[in-house]
Amino acid sequence: MNQSFLKLNSVKNILLFTLLSYSNVFAYSNISDSTFNDLCSSSDAYMLYSYTDVIYTQSIFGFSKKTFVRNKLVINNKTGVEKHAFFNLSKYVADRIYQLSIKTLKADGTTLELDLDIVKNHQFDGEKFELFNYPIPGVEPGDTIETFYEYSETLKLRELKDFVSLYDNVPSFNTEFSIRVNPGLAIRFKDYNGFPNPQVVANDTLVYCLFKMENLEGVSESEYTCLPCELPYLYYSVDKENAEFRTWKDIYNEEFNFVTQPFLLDLEKSSYYKKWKNKVIGEAKDSTKYYKLELLLQDIYNNIEIEAMNEEELIKSTGYFLKQKRFDPVSIKRLYRQLLEDLEIEYFAVFARSKRLGEIDPFYIRQGEYDHIFFAFKNSKGNLRLLYPHELNYKYFIDEIPTSLYNVEAVIVQPFIAEKLRKRDKFISSDLKMAEVDSVTIDVVNLPGMNTNANYIKQVFFCDIDVKNKLASFKSNFAVSGGLSTDLRSFFSLLEKNKEMNDLYDALAEFEDDETSLQIDTLLDAELNSNSPFKYSLDAKGTLTKSLTFLNDSIVSVTFDELIQHSQVESDVDYTKLNYYLDYSYTDFCMLILKFPCEIELISFEGYKKSVKNEIGEYLFEIELINNNQLIFKSNYKILEDIITKKSYTKLKDLNNLVEEVKNLRLLLKLKDV
Repeated sequence: MNQSFLKLNSVKNILLFTLLSYSNVFAYSNISDSTFNDLCSSSDAYMLYSYTDVIYTQSIFGFSKKTFVRNKLVINNKTGVEKHAFFNLSKYVADRIYQLSIKTLKADGTTLELDLDIVKNHQFDGEKFELFNYPIPGVEPGDTIETFYEYSETLKLRELKDFVSLYDNVPSFNTEFSIRVNPGLAIRFKDYNGFPNPQVVANDTLVYCLFKMENLEGVSESEYTCLPCELPYLYYSVDKENAEFRTWKDIYNEEFNFVTQPFLLDLEKSSYYKKWKNKVIGEAKDSTKYYKLELLLQDIYNNIEIEAMNEEELIKSTGYFLKQKRFDPVSIKRLYRQLLEDLEIEYFAVFARSKRLGEIDPFYIRQGEYDHIFFAFKNSKGNLRLLYPHELNYKYFIDEIPTSLYNVEAVIVQPFIAEKLRKRDKFISSDLKMAEVDSVTIDVVNLPGMNTNANYIKQVFFCDIDVKNKLASFKSNFAVSGGLSTDLRSFFSLLEKNKEMNDLYDALAEFEDDETSLQIDTLLDAELNSNSPFKYSLDAKGTLTKSLTFLNDSIVSVTFDELIQHSQVESDVDYTKLNYYLDYSYTDFCMLILKFPCEIELISFEGYKKSVKNEIGEYLFEIELINNNQLIFKSNYKILEDIITKKSYTKLKDLNNLVEEVKNLRLLLKLKDV
């Protein structure tokens, strides 16, 4: 890696490079021209060129960013038409376009132009990253699509930054990205994984950086891939010319304080906080401060709702929100900080980065380097405990964190405080000034994860077969633990609060006929453990349909395509050029017990056990007959690694292929003495 800071000195007219320590983690070398020509010829489509130019300017109204994009895409075959003959960009960008040209250069030399009203008539609905997708008509194999568009944004200083990767989902002969700023502004960047050094032009009127790569293979991303983990990329930010390098003290004072420091303005409501705290602690007032914290957090979990933020309530005190029994994602952070400080529990600010965004860089400190801010503290035994504030659609227990943060590096920052905190250091008061610390200590820690022993789904169904009425009822126990518990509970919490998404999944379930023959009729006992690994269990009753069919009075058919519904890591493509980065390894186990009132005999079935095991996982399916009247099916899908390399991708397909083979099995049973 190397980090560079480019500044234009209008007096000396020189370009200053400040080079920090670097190490090439991974260098992607361009492949030979002949090999690349063959690759393009065999691909569905390829780029002749892809150019992106970004210009930043400053005025009395703020900062402006203009982006110019030019592409030339060759379509080779019918699949290329189906995949790539589209104009794709976010709706946010679509609403800021003021120049657009899309041409189809036909193989016979003629030219077709796209009707530009498709963008002019588009209405932005507030979803910044929602995809705007429009098919380009008249495209046939052998045609070339030439695209040019320009859009403009008005941004704040902290928003003058971006992530740059020159890779696309199709091969490209020539891909370029340039940045240009006017005098008074500076470009700061850091490259990773062998991203090329820029060509630089600097004079009295501009600083211009051009990044270029040739003969790039196409790379397709999925929900599991992490482009910054493997491929060359660049982070840059634009700042004022004489700006100092950001430090973790700056991050703490500005960004952490901004989202966590409580307000003390509405004195009328602030006293309610003390009443609530004393009431919850109650008779435990002589207990340890850590136990008091647990009591308060449990009351918040049980009795406080999290709702969307109302800007008019931005400066309200914690007492105001407690009285209404609701918080928003910002005010809940302020409540947590107030609790920690009132209980005199020393805490850390934690800055973390989701796994599939790449590793956090402790040395390149800029806004956007992390996407999670939360708390940590040490308990009476000196063990680090994590405190992740509740989100709009999910509530976290102590030590529970989003699964995208499992086993990632994070930076923890603690202010150095020589004396007891004063009131003005705890709250933002009428002067609207945030407290500032003089120094901080930092450390890089590995956030905890969980293995297959903690991350699991276990389902057991006890089925009684009513031969006379040809019905099957069951009692079931469902247990989920670890990261799977967090993910599943957060998903259902999202459905509960998001009516549109809930309606969508209801419609999908109806369209797909629920995809399971195990229909739950009655929910019985449910239990949730608030301690790691956060096991959640549920007992239920229901009926077994479709998978169990009485062909006549004595022959029963059992099929597995709707009985076996594992949480599999998808392997839809034949190979992958990128590794798969999973949040965690896990076990998904299902057992079905069919109890008949008479003896049964298995017919037309060879082999009662099928299994495959390799270094990334295992799958086991077996059938066992007990006492001649109970049939037990066991299906166990296990992923042993949280990184599935592209070299071991075929091993993943082996697991999934066996699951599909089992789902296609059909078992015939003969009922005796009926």
